[in-house]
Amino acid sequence: MPLDALVSSLGLLAAAIGIATGVPQILRLLRSPDASGLSFSSSVLGVLGAGTWLTYGLLLMDPAQLVANVPGLACAAITVVLAARRLGVPLRHAGTAVAAWVPVVVAAHLLGGATIVGVVATAVSLVRMVPQVRTAFGSGSLAGLAPGTFVLTQVSATLWTVYGAATGQPSVVVCSVVSAVLAGAVLSRRLPPRHVVRALHAGRFGLPGQLLVRPLVALARPGVALVA
Repeated sequence: MPLDALVSSLGLLAAAIGIATGVPQILRLLRSPDASGLSFSSSVLGVLGAGTWLTYGLLLMDPAQLVANVPGLACAAITVVLAARRLGVPLRHAGTAVAAWVPVVVAAHLLGGATIVGVVATAVSLVRMVPQVRTAFGSGSLAGLAPGTFVLTQVSATLWTVYGAATGQPSVVVCSVVSAVLAGAVLSRRLPPRHVVRALHAGRFGLPGQLLVRPLVALARPGVALVA
């Protein structure tokens, strides 16, 4: 496969996984009234980020950005609506934020086209997860968070990092690396690694899970035979 086709496929794969990123959180909010641990501010910033990256993709006519951010914006908007209802936050706060952000994106386009829009998109992406990290580490219960969303965010961000490096888009690389790190921080709080290892070793996901963590358990408990 030619290198250009491989890079393009990588971007589309990152976009496809990115599309699914918000689905676990939406399903969690639909199934349960408990949204504890979820940051409404991060949800709103997700809408602003997806909208800005969509603008960036339209200016460059980048298929990967378009594939990722059209449904990504829809998922982010649905999450905001559901989060507002579950957390008891007036939805007008999100509307005000969007209305205030649109002139910023327009001004960025007028000042420097896609390049400056990419910088603005990077800026909002860099801070998007910060309120969620703060909430995750300051909240007693994180039952309202869907772990799958943060796992998919890490996978998608890793692929976007490679894609951004291969296509010479530093804005994509920077925000993807930061997103992967911050998503990992939230995930480690929601599912502490030690608890995950114990659950897998206890057979939570059957024999494959036990085999996966067997080396870790063996290192932690040398000389102890593990039974699958």
